[in-house]
Amino acid sequence: MGSPNHTPKRFKTNLKLIAAVAVLSAWTLALVGFGSACSKEAKTFVDLMSTVPDGTGHFAYWAIDDLNEDEDLWGVYGRFKESADAQQLKEFVPVLATVKQSAKAVSYDNTSLKNPVTVFRGDFDINNTKARLETIGYSQTRYKDVGIWTLQDNQAIFKSVALRSTAILVGNDSDLRACIDVIVKSNTQPLNGDRNVRLVADKLPNGVIVEIVRADISHGEQYPDLVTYGKSYTKANKDMLKLTAVYMFGDSPSAGAAQQQIKDHLAATFEEVKVRRDGNFVIATSQISIAEFAQSLEF
Repeated sequence: MGSPNHTPKRFKTNLKLIAAVAVLSAWTLALVGFGSACSKEAKTFVDLMSTVPDGTGHFAYWAIDDLNEDEDLWGVYGRFKESADAQQLKEFVPVLATVKQSAKAVSYDNTSLKNPVTVFRGDFDINNTKARLETIGYSQTRYKDVGIWTLQDNQAIFKSVALRSTAILVGNDSDLRACIDVIVKSNTQPLNGDRNVRLVADKLPNGVIVEIVRADISHGEQYPDLVTYGKSYTKANKDMLKLTAVYMFGDSPSAGAAQQQIKDHLAATFEEVKVRRDGNFVIATSQISIAEFAQSLEF
């Protein structure tokens, strides 16, 4: 008969244990969620979009350090190395291995940028770079506390250069000023401030090359009601790159109507093309040989 007298104590003890387990489980789930959020890979190309104006029509990101370090991707890296921008950069940054990423911005309507601007990020010795620029013959002007260096001779060949602590911008003087306005947050919205651009970027994986393109009747791919699209190239194996393409349309019917056109367009160049619709987005994946891709590239 003693057992019933102990039942309330057991019941209270069990309740305490259940409560403790519940609290522990909640903490565990919270920590797992926190860890997942923290471990989510940052997208460097999105960060670089904060250096160019919202009016950019075509944005091209290159992971220069990844291309430089991976022997299988040297053919792609070579397209950067032989470019006019890289050749000018070598005049005052002789070790190209210090370049980590680059981004090129082009404006279709010429409102925010009259000409392309290239942004280089890396481990630069800015004081040494300034000294080299002076030796070559560049002269400095200041705009919003940022130095812009211009070579008075051979203006048609060499572009102006703007220096930041971890970034070097190459372009015409007025276009560099437009980018500086964005960087110093002078009431100018950056490209990654555009909601449609961000929605497309969020669906793209990090890649060795990433492009964001605003739909334009005279540039890029054209489909009815297309708003913005992006492409990310990641390494599939030693010989192949995987393409992930994201197309944003004004509504779901327009996205559905464009699926076959997108598939046909990609199939002309890429292998194993797969296309699906996700609401008003079309997501496409495919592959291309690294050698073929490198031949078609222009930095």
